[in-house]
Amino acid sequence: MIERSLFYVRFSLFASIAGVAHGSSAGNSEVVYRCAPSPSLTCFVSSVTFEDATASLTLKDVADKKTLNIKGGKVRALRAKHCEGLSMFEKVIIGRVGLEELCFATSFVQVSAEHNRLKTLHVAPPSAVDAAYRVEELRLNDNLLESVDAVCSFVALKELHLERNLLSTLNMGCFAEMRQLKKLHLAYNRLNIITATISELQLPQLSFIGLQNNTLTELDLHSWSLPALEVLELSSNNLTSVRGLAGLEMLSDISLAGNRWHCVELDQMLAALDRNGVSVKDGDQNCVGIRNGTICCAHEQLSSEGALLDELKKLGDLKQRYDEAEVRLQEAVKSEIKAFESKINELKETHAKRDGGAPGTGRTESDEEKPTDSKEETRDSKEAEAHPKPAPSAARECICSKDSMDALELRLVELEQNISANNATLQALRDNQSQLSYMALLAKHEFRTAVKRGEYKLKELSTMLSMLREHVKQKRQQH
Repeated sequence: MIERSLFYVRFSLFASIAGVAHGSSAGNSEVVYRCAPSPSLTCFVSSVTFEDATASLTLKDVADKKTLNIKGGKVRALRAKHCEGLSMFEKVIIGRVGLEELCFATSFVQVSAEHNRLKTLHVAPPSAVDAAYRVEELRLNDNLLESVDAVCSFVALKELHLERNLLSTLNMGCFAEMRQLKKLHLAYNRLNIITATISELQLPQLSFIGLQNNTLTELDLHSWSLPALEVLELSSNNLTSVRGLAGLEMLSDISLAGNRWHCVELDQMLAALDRNGVSVKDGDQNCVGIRNGTICCAHEQLSSEGALLDELKKLGDLKQRYDEAEVRLQEAVKSEIKAFESKINELKETHAKRDGGAPGTGRTESDEEKPTDSKEETRDSKEAEAHPKPAPSAARECICSKDSMDALELRLVELEQNISANNATLQALRDNQSQLSYMALLAKHEFRTAVKRGEYKLKELSTMLSMLREHVKQKRQQH
């Protein structure tokens, strides 16, 4: 039995060398290799050298073989014409051969070409092939792929490995028809944008998504229908928030460490995960921000919040300035009213003097000609003193100049403007006060949430301590 195995190995090595020699020495465009003799259903070729992509590749002794395994060598490209001669295989395994281009036959069910230099996948559109592609498991990790567009035609996929490639953007709509997809591995790429061009992405069988070690800043799962998702890997990105986690009813494990979470969003997300019984299976070691449980976060300062805080810092100064302005305004108004009343009194006195006439004057000729009676005059004067007659009314005439009236009107306008400005300042202060009240209420809510979480943690630690004491007690009793 051992001798037969050694014979198969020797024959396989000889077949590989002979194949290379046949292809190169003949100088034609055909390279032929033989499968190592084996009773199994695998066509094993230990080494293949196929650097001319324009040549044809032929495999001999492939009858009844279902698996092709190329262990090593140097193969630059396998294009569509090469897959025509590989249509009998269902499983294709290609080792580290420096492959840059890979074709697919509709018969392929499992394809593995890990650790190569793949940049191009030759996949014909569904309308150009006789039958639908049957690929269920595709392992193309550790290559140089920059797009997943070619994979979209594999609607029968169940497991896809694209870790450690050069993907920067991803349209999840590519997987919309993959109703049997269960595992999606996309870790260690350069993904910074994940979109979905369809209104609702439905992947009913998907149970694992690996997105760790990318450069994602945000992720919105609201339009994704993932009823079977159990594990979601999100660690080591630049995520600040993830929306839609509450809709993942079957989710049991999630990784969150190594991101840039905003504390408010992280607090809400952890609360939702805790309610749904989801376990956070990792944690940050060196936390430079605010620690929430085992995950680091940083306080998010919005532009409007920064402006509000700046205004709140000036609140005391603004109130003092307002009080001073109000005092000055009241003093100015009182001063103007006093001046105005003084001016009116002066005008009244002036008119009174005009109406009454100057004392000691005003005698007329009729007064001189009129006979006088000292007794009667004395009596009349005493009656006049006892009952003075009111001065006859006369038309009053304003003696204010136009310039003084214009100045007074200008001053009144200025006072009105000052009153309006002070009212606006007062209204701004009231608005700032309402915003400050809202911020205080929000801070109070966050503090209460933190205290409640602390209580839960304390209860959990207390329970663990009780269990530990019971365990120690049992151990002592056993000994």
